[in-house]
Amino acid sequence: MFDKTHIWLALNQVELILLGKYGIKTLDPDDYNYVGDYINDDDSNEYKRAHGFNYHNGPEWLWLTGYYIRAKLYWSKQQNDPLIIKQTIEHIQKILSLHMELLFSNDWKGLPELTNANGQFSPYSCSVQAWSSATLLGALYDLTQ
Repeated sequence: MFDKTHIWLALNQVELILLGKYGIKTLDPDDYNYVGDYINDDDSNEYKRAHGFNYHNGPEWLWLTGYYIRAKLYWSKQQNDPLIIKQTIEHIQKILSLHMELLFSNDWKGLPELTNANGQFSPYSCSVQAWSSATLLGALYDLTQ
């Protein structure tokens, strides 16, 4: 049903285009409607951003990263190339280490719902979001198996 080569190429595109420091962008930065910084109290006439309109048009959502990691790990093993598996595990470990730093820097010792572009703090994001931690814990579990 799925072509492992196409899936691997798609995951590499996610990494190249959508993967941010902590989360996955909710829209390609080349899209006209992309606005990476979520500012919910913007009462301007800027239709792409005002009144939180860009909530799903750019900010980087952490919970999506867990699913990206799980898919990347699973499909790396389907490539039947030990070097790809090794490189993927190193890539995942780097991603998770950034999340550990973020976790320990948070006063609540949790991971936020989303960040602005390039992993910048968003004051309009929930400071601790359960599913942000949950999907990364699932990915960490897969990594240890």
